Amino acid sequence: MPRQLDLQARTALEQITLETFTVDPSRIDPFGRSTLSWAVSIPEGSEMPVNLEIDGTPVGASGELLVAPESTRSYQLRVSAWNYSQVLGTVTVDVDLARCIALSEDPIFQLTAVIKYRVDTDKSNVVFRTTSEPILSIQGNQMIVRLHLSSTDIGGPDIDIDASFELGVAPIPPYGPAQNIIVSEHNFHRLVYLNPSTNVDVSFPWYVWLVPGAMLILPIVRSGIESQGHAKATEIIKGIVDCLNDWFKQSFVQPPGMDKHDAGFYVNPQGGRFWVTFCPVVKPEIEGQG
Repeated sequence: MPRQLDLQARTALEQITLETFTVDPSRIDPFGRSTLSWAVSIPEGSEMPVNLEIDGTPVGASGELLVAPESTRSYQLRVSAWNYSQVLGTVTVDVDLARCIALSEDPIFQLTAVIKYRVDTDKSNVVFRTTSEPILSIQGNQMIVRLHLSSTDIGGPDIDIDASFELGVAPIPPYGPAQNIIVSEHNFHRLVYLNPSTNVDVSFPWYVWLVPGAMLILPIVRSGIESQGHAKATEIIKGIVDCLNDWFKQSFVQPPGMDKHDAGFYVNPQGGRFWVTFCPVVKPEIEGQG
């Protein structure tokens, strides 16, 4: 049976014909869009069904797909049958970033102050341990947050939170149908956190475990504290990104007529930094206006 399926799959792929696979326009400005168009001939009555996809997105035998890559990117039209697949064609959208500029900043000191303020003003009876400070660093393209906390309650636990995230840019959702309300502000995108990861470790003093019933109760309490720790980490990460957004949207920082295009973290000999690339924004035409 597998040999028969192999034969049917290979035969099905051999019968596929690419009629056209194009991109228009092939070169766009930042924030621009391009249309992929394709047509594939699939013989009727094939013993083996075939599937088409463009970079993981299932598509039909013909159609169009609107794309908006942040940087120059190639797209592959692929056909598959059972365990076999082959690339039918490749097109490339070239993004012209020549007029974009990149700004960078070392955020560690300011953001550490933000984290300390958020923990110090929290009313959950959690404080920094006496010999511990929040550790904020940049490793590769990630920001690392390490918090060593302690409960002020008698017999309360120590709580260690390790979190990390990457930085990116995403469109600001329009507010209702009036999508052109912010056109003149050139501020369509915001910084966002990507791929967050959090680990929370909760440990109680040894003598607490000697209390009758502790072996049953403390695991439940620990689970609840861990959930709160994950929520706290998410809140802190969001607060960090909000601070970065506030900094870069200021008029003396964000270049006139430009918007955030991409962003990230990096490490240089002077320490960890983050960068934001700003690109010119072309004001879209509003329907009804000439």
